[in-house]
Amino acid sequence: MLIKATTIYKTYWNEESSVGREVLKGLDFEVDKGEMIAIMGPSGSGKTTLLNLLGTLDRPDSGKITLDGKALSALKTEEILNIRNKNIGFVFQFHHLLPQCSLLENVLLPSLPDKKNKKELREKAEELLKLIGIWEQRNNKPGELSGGECQRAAVARALINSPDLLLADEPTGQLDEKNAKLLMDLLSDINKKLNITIIIATHSLEIAERMDKIYMLREGKLEIKN
Repeated sequence: MLIKATTIYKTYWNEESSVGREVLKGLDFEVDKGEMIAIMGPSGSGKTTLLNLLGTLDRPDSGKITLDGKALSALKTEEILNIRNKNIGFVFQFHHLLPQCSLLENVLLPSLPDKKNKKELREKAEELLKLIGIWEQRNNKPGELSGGECQRAAVARALINSPDLLLADEPTGQLDEKNAKLLMDLLSDINKKLNITIIIATHSLEIAERMDKIYMLREGKLEIKN
């Protein structure tokens, strides 16, 4: 088992009024290595919150999350940062590529702390750009490319450190139908070739139905969709 979340609670507080909005309410969740999981639910249901907790970008108010057997709450800040950089990849609705950098440079950004393996990492970045079909655009900057090409580069960036887990928050939200399908084909291919666990938050049932399992997030808890 790669991920286990047990009795997760998360509330967001309005500092001015001291009123809290409980988003996750005793949520339980388990994911095996290599699975492709879709999380669905209406806006505001907590999909992004859950991904942020699983990706160590935030912490639950209570409950326990383990990643590959390690209890995240027991780790020091430096250990959390190392796990986030090495073991988890992120793809967001907006690609967030740096406009002043080429696609190749953008893909390499998460690997910058690694000073010892620059040559190997550059070769890995080049292989990823070939794998996702934008090798010829490697020296172009984001402003010179389509949204679909930029989102593909964002996937390559998420994979540069060979993570065990890829978290994607509405990754096709800014893409047309054709590019959305191409991106999902790419993620499915990556899952099969690299055995990377993928969790996608999405509003699209068409996308969700391509996953191994679909969960609905309702009233702060997950229910598997049959």
